[in-house]
Amino acid sequence: MLRNLFLIIAIAVIIWIVRGFIRRSQITKQHTISSKDMVQCVQCKTYIPKDDAISSNGKNFCSQQHLNDWNKQA
Repeated sequence: MLRNLFLIIAIAVIIWIVRGFIRRSQITKQHTISSKDMVQCVQCKTYIPKDDAISSNGKNFCSQQHLNDWNKQA
């Protein structure tokens, strides 16, 4: 009886450790994905991925509309 209880506890501990490793690896993946190069839109000051930004004259914009608005102000 005591032997079975020890076996159940050992299995539960192993499952708990494996789940911890899986969670850590998922959090690391999410952090890696979300840590792309970010730039700030000159018009609205929001941060966007550099790949999605519209660049003009060394300035970054989140949309064509903000680029147009910026050019109208200048």
